Amino acid sequence: MKYSLLGIAIILFGVAIMIAYSSTGYGYLLGTKFGLTISFIGLVINILSLFIKSDRDRLK
Repeated sequence: MKYSLLGIAIILFGVAIMIAYSSTGYGYLLGTKFGLTISFIGLVINILSLFIKSDRDRLK
């Protein structure tokens, strides 16, 4: 499950990068900057969750 969520986060981060730096000028909009930031935070959280053990992982 963690790996599928990581894959989704990577895809969404890639889409956000493509939209933010496209030639249509969407990178100058405030909503695009918020979306890129939230997507980056989600990617970092997913990567960190692969290395941090949770209580559910300890019970197995």
